Order: sequence, then structure tokens, then C-alpha cells
Amino acid sequence: MTRPLLATDAAEGSQLAAGQPTERRTLRDRLPHAVNAVVRTSAFYRRALVQSPVVKPLSDAHYKARLARHARNVPTLSDDQRELLAEMRTGAAVRHMDMPAAVRASADRFVDALGSRQTDVPCIKATPDDLTADPALFTWGLAPHFLDLAEAHIGLPVRYLGTEVKRELVVSPEVSRLHDAVRCWHLDHEDRRIFKVIVYLSDVTEGAAPFGYVERSNTERVRELIRHHHDVVSDERMQTVVRNDDWHQVTGPKMTGVFVDTGQVFHRVFPAMTAERYSVTFAYSSKHPYFTYKNLMLPRRVLRQLRSALTPRQWDALPG
Repeated sequence: MTRPLLATDAAEGSQLAAGQPTERRTLRDRLPHAVNAVVRTSAFYRRALVQSPVVKPLSDAHYKARLARHARNVPTLSDDQRELLAEMRTGAAVRHMDMPAAVRASADRFVDALGSRQTDVPCIKATPDDLTADPALFTWGLAPHFLDLAEAHIGLPVRYLGTEVKRELVVSPEVSRLHDAVRCWHLDHEDRRIFKVIVYLSDVTEGAAPFGYVERSNTERVRELIRHHHDVVSDERMQTVVRNDDWHQVTGPKMTGVFVDTGQVFHRVFPAMTAERYSVTFAYSSKHPYFTYKNLMLPRRVLRQLRSALTPRQWDALPG
């Protein structure tokens, strides 16, 4: 079977994938990036509005009422699952992941496909078309144990935001700055509570773009400093609040899994200095998030084709 094309996440990614020079980008090329920027900005302001002194009391009361109504329906967890969530709520929980054979084979195919691309951008990602051609990894994100953990953490019926498969490359510092949005300390803004599972598809050392985070208590201190919690935070600024010894880097062999609420802890991807990193991320929110990423989700027509293989709960977790 012909290997599907894979797109970059840098601004010039579509041109590189097509072999076109970046200076020929048209307004039509730029439009999706511009629309996405507007949508993301609106999500920041929606969240800021919810946190404003006037709206926050009413918003919080409504949110707590929703949590209370759903509390009796939250899935019963095993002792191991409860322990995982307890660790995650202070920062992140790290576990070895046992992928079914078919899912692991799908992951390996994505690694091979991404690895075959000749590019000098900081990061390249699988596209919805790539996931459509090989959906086993995407559909594993709907496994009951993931939905149980996500619902227990979020406290509400969950929405599966989708799957991101990517390769972090070793590039020059100048090129690396194209990827500063995730390589600076930041919080995600999809929802009040977010549940993400990051699975390493290659061995990750300190020089291989490990996931980094600071614990929840330190995140609150940083929030107080910057006020506007959608701002990115440089290493220099972070050092004024959280010492380097408290910057966690998650390293580990292939199939290391990181469970984290990326809206509740400052986090980043450290640059790939000595080796590349391959990973897949599964993301979840409540049914009504502030913001979603279309490139993480399969096209609706494809989801309909998969429906017969999904349980009602799995189908309900997909966007309506």
C-alpha cells in the first residue's frame, strides 16, 4: 500500500510536503492558519471571561452543579486507576503502556512513515487522512479504560478530542524556534479540566525531546506571577519562580505513558538535542470544551463508517 503523505506543523509545512517554495504561499494557503489563530484567541478570551470577577461566581456555581449532578454516574475505578489519578492531580503520572498487538503495529507504521520524511522542520505530524488510512491507533483512544479515567478526572461526560502522532526532530536552534509554542512553558486551554495520555513510540532520554512539567503547586505560583494564564513562560522567567531542580523531565523506554492534565500544570516539550522523539497523544475534555483541534479528529464520514464497531458510549464520546 502507498504510504500516505504526512504534513508538518510549522507554518510552511504544506509547501514543504508538496515540494513548493515557501515564498509562493498564497492568501488561500495562509487562511487555515489565520482562522485557527482567531479560533484559538477566542478560546483564550472565553476562558478569561469565565475567570473574570463578574462572571466567575456564576460560572463556577453552574460548573459545580454540573459536577454534582454527574457524580453518581462517574465510573467506578480500580485501586490502580485511583492511584494513577491521585498522582496526576499533583503533576503527572507515568506508567508503562500495554498496547494491543494490532495497535502497536499501527503505531510502528506511523513511526516508519514519519521517519521516512526528509525535512528540517522541528516537528512533523500525522494528518487526519493518515489516521483515516490506518485508524487502529485513533480508535484505541476510545478504549473503556481511557474513557473511565478521563471521566473520573473531568467529572463530566467526556469528549474524545482525538489523536496526535508526531516526530520531534533534531534541528538548529534557529529552526527550533519555529516550534516555540510548545517548547516554552505553557498551559492548554481546551477546557476547565483536560485529560491527556502521551505515549512514547521511541526511547526518550534527556536529549530526545522529553515531556516536561512543573507540579500543580508550582503551577499556581507561576499563575500568580503572570496573571494572564494563556501566556507562555520563558525558561528565564520560570527560574524566578520554580528552580531548575523542580522542572520534571519524563524519560523512559518506548511505551512509556504520561497521564497529565495539561490545563492544570505548566508543561513543555524540551528540544530534541541528541535524538528524535516519536509519540502519540490521546486527548479528552468535557462535552463542551472551549476549543478543539480539527487535525486530531477523523473526518465525520469516516467516523460514521466506524460506528458499527463502536459501543454507544464510544460513539457518544465523539463530536456530534
